[in-house]
Amino acid sequence: MLRLVFLAAALLGTLPPGTARADACRGVRCSEHGQCIAEDTIPACFCDEGFMAEGLRCVPARPAPVSSVDGEAIVAIARSEVGRELATVGLHQLDYPGALRDHLPADELWCTDFVAWVYRIAGAPLGGGYEGGWLVTNNRALRKHFERRGLWVDHLDPSFATFEPRPGDYVRIRTRTWGHSALVERVEGDALHIIEGNARGVVRANVYRDFRRHPKIDGFGIVTDAEGRRVWRPTLLEHWRRARYR
Repeated sequence: MLRLVFLAAALLGTLPPGTARADACRGVRCSEHGQCIAEDTIPACFCDEGFMAEGLRCVPARPAPVSSVDGEAIVAIARSEVGRELATVGLHQLDYPGALRDHLPADELWCTDFVAWVYRIAGAPLGGGYEGGWLVTNNRALRKHFERRGLWVDHLDPSFATFEPRPGDYVRIRTRTWGHSALVERVEGDALHIIEGNARGVVRANVYRDFRRHPKIDGFGIVTDAEGRRVWRPTLLEHWRRARYR
């Protein structure tokens, strides 16, 4: 709900004049404990380890518990929502976080929010976002979540040619605008089956053929058996190279 408070502030002009339209992150410092990342002219904080976002601030937070992650359970949760609009995603969820719509404005670009919500339901919460940390609100921030843990497999990495995505892993998709988030359902040969939120307004199952050569596949975030599948640890040089490419 703090996410909604922040959005109201942006719309009412609490931010510097013109910020939301011209340069959404201008002057937003996230309490010096995170980074402002905008999507569709809406700024949001993605916070450092040990912090969570509240409005345009980063405040201390308890680290998310580390536990074994069941990729098949992640997929089952996501697949149960296929065909639903934002207004009905998770209405059957009685426990926190409940329905996804309770945490977002109606016009949210909610593909990344859907991924974060599924991970939270599955007991694999993200960190650095809103709602105590688990609600990471855009795909660039979610990519950074995996990068800083050494769990991002980029399409430029040599390992990408042989990397095998598993059910429940994260996949970032490049678009002409802000990018897109999805979950890996399964891989069959060279076909990548995904489940994505906010795909023409609903949760959809989709497939990318020849995915390792597909120009839209930006990379994968490793979720299941993270330590055993860790491919590389990011260095300053690697971060610089990827920042230049993007």
